[in-house]
Amino acid sequence: MGVFWDALLAAACAAGLAFVGWWLFGLILRPLPGREAKIILPGRGEGTDLEQRLRTFIWLRSLGLLRCTIVIADVSLTPQGWELALRLTARWPDVALWPASDLGDYIART
Repeated sequence: MGVFWDALLAAACAAGLAFVGWWLFGLILRPLPGREAKIILPGRGEGTDLEQRLRTFIWLRSLGLLRCTIVIADVSLTPQGWELALRLTARWPDVALWPASDLGDYIART
């Protein structure tokens, strides 16, 4: 029984080391967009998949792989979708909600 636990511990350590190595490798070789780079997420309808798409970029930010502003572009959000987008911008820093028709002004301004 002791051999099983030793093998399990060795496998967990190997997986942990592989993850740390992968993370450090990505940290060293990743492209570093500056603050002037923007990610534009189109917001449509009730924004049903908006939170999931935004969480993907927030996850990359939490890993240190992304450092740019995320803009939710209001293409055709319903009032419920607009409320969802407002909640998302309040939850996470560097997430902005902007009308798609005025994106040029927003990008030139920031």
